[in-house]
Amino acid sequence: MKRTISTLCFLCAVAYGFAQAPSTFGAKDILLSDFETLKPTITDSLWVDSLKTTAVTTPSPYLTIEDNPLPLENETDKAAKYIRPAGAYKGLSMRFDKNINFSQTPYLQIMIYPVKGKAPAKTSISVSLFNDKGEVNSIWVSKGNIPEDEWTTVNLFAGKQKSSSKYNTIQITINPEDSLSKLGGTEYYIDQIGFKAMGDSILPATVFYENFGSYHQGWQDGKVAGMLKGERGKSDIYTAIKGFSSGIPWKFMNADTMAVMEARTWGMSSKYEGYSNNGRIGLSSGLKGSFYTGAIDVKGYSNLNLGFGIGTQTWWAWDAGIANARPRIEVSVDGAPFYEIFSQSTFLGKTGVRKDLGWGMLDQYEDEKFTWVDYPVTAEDGSPIVSANTIELKIGYKAGAAHWIDDLWFAGKYDAPSALKTVNHNTFHIFPNPAANYFETRGYNKVSVLDLNGREVITAVDAEKVDISKLSKGIYVVKAQKNTTISIGKLVKN
Repeated sequence: MKRTISTLCFLCAVAYGFAQAPSTFGAKDILLSDFETLKPTITDSLWVDSLKTTAVTTPSPYLTIEDNPLPLENETDKAAKYIRPAGAYKGLSMRFDKNINFSQTPYLQIMIYPVKGKAPAKTSISVSLFNDKGEVNSIWVSKGNIPEDEWTTVNLFAGKQKSSSKYNTIQITINPEDSLSKLGGTEYYIDQIGFKAMGDSILPATVFYENFGSYHQGWQDGKVAGMLKGERGKSDIYTAIKGFSSGIPWKFMNADTMAVMEARTWGMSSKYEGYSNNGRIGLSSGLKGSFYTGAIDVKGYSNLNLGFGIGTQTWWAWDAGIANARPRIEVSVDGAPFYEIFSQSTFLGKTGVRKDLGWGMLDQYEDEKFTWVDYPVTAEDGSPIVSANTIELKIGYKAGAAHWIDDLWFAGKYDAPSALKTVNHNTFHIFPNPAANYFETRGYNKVSVLDLNGREVITAVDAEKVDISKLSKGIYVVKAQKNTTISIGKLVKN
């Protein structure tokens, strides 16, 4: 029987593959439980008391160690047999004390085997990773339509999380809504719980990840004290309801005054895998202000990038303003004045559907789906920032239809801290600029044109001008060398 692998990446813009079979944990992986050599205590609940001072230590009576029912698919001798008790949201909880580096082992894995004839024809499972004190938002993945009589591997992607120090518990819930399971007595096997690497790949190190919280009925109803109706209020109110998950002290300001922000605490579908599907912030021309992070410690980080999902969810998908929806992203390095940075990502575009709605053919635009975009953090002239002590981000509305932002991931390459300051260099004055076909380089030995990800796209040696006619429109960095001196400039290609 074929091994079934179902990888659901949570909070992830890209799906990554495994370097080995999912049931095999290699040297780079972290195995938490195989129910043979590693048999942690798994309980039905976490705390004896509501104040969460006394932990439950009694193992679940519904879980026993048995022979693996199908070792051809899961190459272990033993597995945990779980007879699900009656009730709706019955789950198993497992605390762990491992130090997990999510950039190196970003996947939390669990294997499940529904017993044929003793489980629903199709099983669903949800797996959560959270702090047992409820101090941080949980991250979770769910998988439905799991077949009987075979092992299925389910993965939760935690790669955007900064550290495992705030997560210490895994919770597994099987068939919470199934009427047969609610009666009790349905049977399953679970096995191979742990964190998996991505082969030889390592994710960028997270500075912070923000998913804008979970569903909040009071906010949605406009009944949180001090807020306005229509999902609007000041950022300190949203902070008070734990709407910001990253620990960043977000403020929505208009100049020096606290302004009214917009947030929605329920999700929207996505074009990229692994979205938070909970809170999101709104940006529009009617909201006068920007989100500020305050100074963020980035000592030791380089190649910093701000990525996030953007979507519109307008009532009119034929609005060309959807394609022009843009936030304004600005940065301040080491306390210097803010300046704007730019993206070369593909934003919301046409779906390919055209209709005559009575006044001519109209194009339909992408709506109600998040698209992932990246903003490389560069110096003001577009050159890379080699190092900095602090960076402050500012996010506000720039153009197009009103839009939503979610899954902010600020990350980069991390090395041991060193003396940190931006690189000094001469400025290369580009003419013409903006340019459509060429720019002049007379007197320079070598000229390189780089995109905002640092990739060299054009190189010219001892040329009087550089042909850029085939470049896509956007912002580029130009490095011009004269003898031993290097000058850098920012080119706008139109």
